[in-house]
Amino acid sequence: MFKDFIIVTKFVLSFAVSLSALFAYIMAKGDVGLDMLLATFSVLLVAMGVSTLNQVQEYKEDSKMERTKNRPIAAGRMTPRTGYIISAVLILLSLVLIYDLLGLTGVNFFMFAFIWYNAMYTPLKKKSALAVVPGAILGVIPPAIGWMVAGESLLTLEFVALAAYFFIWQVPHFWLLVMLFHGDYKEGGYPTAMRLFGQASLQRLTFVWLIFTIQAGIFLVSVFEPYTATIVLSTFIGIWAFIASLELLKETFKLTNARSVFWKINAAFLGIIILLSVDEYIKHHIS
Repeated sequence: MFKDFIIVTKFVLSFAVSLSALFAYIMAKGDVGLDMLLATFSVLLVAMGVSTLNQVQEYKEDSKMERTKNRPIAAGRMTPRTGYIISAVLILLSLVLIYDLLGLTGVNFFMFAFIWYNAMYTPLKKKSALAVVPGAILGVIPPAIGWMVAGESLLTLEFVALAAYFFIWQVPHFWLLVMLFHGDYKEGGYPTAMRLFGQASLQRLTFVWLIFTIQAGIFLVSVFEPYTATIVLSTFIGIWAFIASLELLKETFKLTNARSVFWKINAAFLGIIILLSVDEYIKHHIS
């Protein structure tokens, strides 16, 4: 039962999402604190809640796909009603916690995430291969929570740069997954970018979005004005990401190669965020 709870809430992915609130807090404040952990936990709860509801909404499609057919609701080990209850409890707990941290502003952000993900994005991705673009807005909410809990305004140039970085990165991140699992998505009845554009065009489009991501990373680093060592390391990470992206332009590229590009790009993305977080923490404690 515990294993099914971990799966139905997409705990691993939800935890990864919640870390963006933690890093954003450090980047904004240059320090750590109990409120940082509470903000991260609140994001974890809401991410688990909306993910559970998503599996209730899509269990019929999940049952048709090799990658998802063993999920608890799709496999029949858990009823949709149980999924609804788990989702409701997690979302309500997250609202109580975020209200304590940010008041109605935080509640509105979490309600927006719930409505946008479960009432807009989930139905839309069954109809449009481009649902990932508006869906990418959701990736900005966790860092926004961490930023606000740290006491900073979302209207600062630093947060705008951070939000752009998170938003842009999600599109190539998802399209690389489409390359890997396009057969599954087809079996589930989902329109995909692979079917819309074709493999060669999707590879080029993903490459372009990865270049945008690298540019957003350059802008992000420049806005935070980090130490020279951070700039040098960020430059190496950017070059490494660019070289990894070039794989998409090779005529010999196979869809299985998307896995390698996927992990390299995600590692590069995370590397920049960690570097800037550490840099801000050091600056705060030296000054």
